Amino acid sequence: MRTMSNLGHARGQWASLVCAVTLLAACSSSGSDGKATANGGAGGAGNGGSGNSSNGGGTLMAIPTVPGQVDPNAPAGTALKPVPALVNVKAAATGDSVSLSFDPIDGAVDYRVYELPDNANISTSADGVLTVKNAVYRCAGNRQAPAVTMDAAPQVPSGGARTLVDGQDVNGYKRSLAEATLGYVWAVPGDGRVPVYALGDSDAKADVSCYFMRWNESRVKQYVTSTDDRDQLLKKGFRDDGIAFYVPAAADATTVQIYTSTTTDARMYFPDGPEVAKRMGAQPAFIALAKAADGTLPLMRVYYANMCGTAHDELVAGQSRFNRARAQGDKVPVYGLHWSGLTKQTTLVVEALDAGCPFPGLLSSQSVAAYTSPDLKIPYASWSTPMDVQAASATGELFINGQAAANSKPRPMARSFVKISPAAAPDLDWSYGFKADDTLGPFADEACGALDGNCYGQYRQNSPTADAGFFAVEEKRHAVGDLFGQLWVTFSDIEGDTNGKFRVTPSTKADMAADSFLYARMEVDTFSTGRRYPQILISDRDAPVQTHLPEGNTLVLQTFGDWPNVFELQVCDHKTWDVNDQCPRFDFYNQYAAGDTTKVKSLAPVVEVGEHSGLDRATLLEIYTSTTRAYLFIDGQPHGCAILPKTGVPSGAATVTFGDVLYHSSADVVFDFSGSKLHNDTIRSFDNLGFKSHVVAPPWDETRFPCTATLGK
Repeated sequence: MRTMSNLGHARGQWASLVCAVTLLAACSSSGSDGKATANGGAGGAGNGGSGNSSNGGGTLMAIPTVPGQVDPNAPAGTALKPVPALVNVKAAATGDSVSLSFDPIDGAVDYRVYELPDNANISTSADGVLTVKNAVYRCAGNRQAPAVTMDAAPQVPSGGARTLVDGQDVNGYKRSLAEATLGYVWAVPGDGRVPVYALGDSDAKADVSCYFMRWNESRVKQYVTSTDDRDQLLKKGFRDDGIAFYVPAAADATTVQIYTSTTTDARMYFPDGPEVAKRMGAQPAFIALAKAADGTLPLMRVYYANMCGTAHDELVAGQSRFNRARAQGDKVPVYGLHWSGLTKQTTLVVEALDAGCPFPGLLSSQSVAAYTSPDLKIPYASWSTPMDVQAASATGELFINGQAAANSKPRPMARSFVKISPAAAPDLDWSYGFKADDTLGPFADEACGALDGNCYGQYRQNSPTADAGFFAVEEKRHAVGDLFGQLWVTFSDIEGDTNGKFRVTPSTKADMAADSFLYARMEVDTFSTGRRYPQILISDRDAPVQTHLPEGNTLVLQTFGDWPNVFELQVCDHKTWDVNDQCPRFDFYNQYAAGDTTKVKSLAPVVEVGEHSGLDRATLLEIYTSTTRAYLFIDGQPHGCAILPKTGVPSGAATVTFGDVLYHSSADVVFDFSGSKLHNDTIRSFDNLGFKSHVVAPPWDETRFPCTATLGK
């Protein structure tokens, strides 16, 4: 048996060097009354948050967090040359990791975060390229999402939506590109300003229901300034997309009225002017500035012509958000960053860049040479450790999640500084990753545990802390190790054509009961398709759990599916689970008519799962489960409640397993960067794992998030 890389490898040297992309802009988190509450700044609609449900008060798990002190001004004496400040920067530490959010900068191609360097290591070229000797950067990279058809372009194959902006007829009025700008608004609060809240409609036809073209922006929105109106829409089951932007509190000679109008199949927004006469039943919505002023952004609209749903105008602040809403796709950056491995108070530098971070090659805890597979002749690229990459660099710089050409030279366009300290580790029965020196090793080889004794493609190791194993992976391409304050897992399924899997099961047992809840969590980069996705398994079977699934009862929590992704809970009743043999699952996106699972009554007020994912973004997945009921949260926001069946659910002593999947990767549907660089490989970073038995149920608003007992295929 080939030995997996040592999990204790390189932890100390690299403990303070991690980040994983996250979107922390305005989001909803569960409050102590169980109702969704908005937090964050403008422009956060649907971009998620790294807020954690533990911070909602009430009976949620007490996971300590530490806010960062954000300063747009450079620390005294730094040699970093001045650039404009970022807007709406927010930071919070959970354990040794930090989630960072900010408003996008128009024209920015990428974003990065790194530790404030010594002046001796800083140099800037005549054309503005910044070099920081031996720096480790964590870069946002591009989102992995499909494009939408724009204007009169040929329809994207199997596409279910089109955006109409430039010279297009919208319900009897031909709009120009100039008319996409309705006025001017602010991204931050201030005197004489009021917030405009974005609420996603709950109607069954309020989003694209066919094909794969569904994003946060495709859901029909209502934009309101009244908190009473907002509360009423929330009671009707609308999705809370937070504060979209800020507008003047009172009309005067500098403002323009923005109207709204609805038909049976569209909701539109338009300014006072020629379009008003074309719209029946126009009603005032809010006001905006008529001309740009200091600190304002253009208020822009994109009309979504949803083929399998209601059409609508999506409103955004700024050119960057407009470009994303209009085109979607995988050529726009993720709006957030993540850093991990804090050991002390640290100043982090957050920058917007005019070019993408350069691609460093495939990173792993173990170096592997390139080679071609023997049967299907798949050309596998080499893997390098971060230390190898830095040693080979003339400057010693490392760009983690760099996705641009290797010769890309990004220059800072905007910058802010965050001073932050690690948070205390939580009181869990078992945890990993909350402290920079956590490790699961040292490991020793173990028999694979296959019931038939056939260990082909299986590699297993055991330590006093955990049992770790790979299934159906290439002999030369699997590694697991501690890097950047995280657990990095890298592997390839055999010949790009098998059901590859990774599993790590702590030796500490959990307990499943009817009168209390087991809480389990993980932060993980959740880039998902129908063939690659992370998981949590809660089972009454011992490790290796994957081998023993048919003997018992197991719950499987996973983000899954080709775009759009879903966050689902499956019940495996004395049944194996495999990539091509999934267990019955709960649907948390659609709400069905009583007794009729063929008729969608409304859409649940849940986030778009894919909008919370990225190739290096830490998404928080949480579950509270008893033997009768389970509650799911994603990035601290309530997502689904399941009334569990009487059979198939573990009871009593249970194992909690964290895992990853790569299935028949050669057939995977992937995007530009992931398709070209990660087609037959997966790199998954796990952080802040843990669980605790015998906790109380989380606060839950069952009116907004009804519990379902319906299991489907």
